Amino acid sequence: MKKLFASLLVLISFSLASYAQGYELSFELIGSQGLCRTSNNYYGINILNGYRIPWGGGLFVGVGSGMEMTSYLTKFVRVNATDGSASFDREREANNFFVPVYGSLQYYLSKGRTNSFFVRADVGYEFAVFRFDADQKLFDKTTRKGGMYVEPSFGINFKQRGADKSRSWYLAVGPNFQKCIFDRHDITCLTAPDDSGYTGTATSKTYSWLLPSLALHAGFRF
Repeated sequence: MKKLFASLLVLISFSLASYAQGYELSFELIGSQGLCRTSNNYYGINILNGYRIPWGGGLFVGVGSGMEMTSYLTKFVRVNATDGSASFDREREANNFFVPVYGSLQYYLSKGRTNSFFVRADVGYEFAVFRFDADQKLFDKTTRKGGMYVEPSFGINFKQRGADKSRSWYLAVGPNFQKCIFDRHDITCLTAPDDSGYTGTATSKTYSWLLPSLALHAGFRF
């Protein structure tokens, strides 16, 4: 975890130095709502820095990182009964903290720096760092399961009033496809359940899916 935070500090320092050389620096508030029951819900803050390529017209290339807290799926149990009915149980852990590291490619649909629509694509990996147990008031350092993600989005950039026209704020929204790694337990009933529970066979397998959610970015660009 210390290495991840050290890398984040280096990224911040690089961002500040890059700004002096004409790069663009953005601070973003982000949030996501899962589109299905197994998707992750998260919110956090990102730092994005990069460069508006002069010969690319409205093309921007950057890298970013930050901190996110998410409700993460840890187990999916399916029970198949002999009568054809089935029950499902999903277990989620809240307050999981992740550090995303990603590349961002944006294209502004007008060549001006402000008041323009843009399309954006982020590709990165989320590194799991720890989980905060609110009941016990402690940090659980057990290794979490991180994963890659892909996020295309569409946004609008608003000009900042004042002398410095290079500053602006923006909104972007789009689907997020997050790799979710979890165990699924399948239990097949051999006899009718009684007070002691189901009797039968059980199998377990680890799954890795790109699960969709709807993500929103609200940022301020220098």
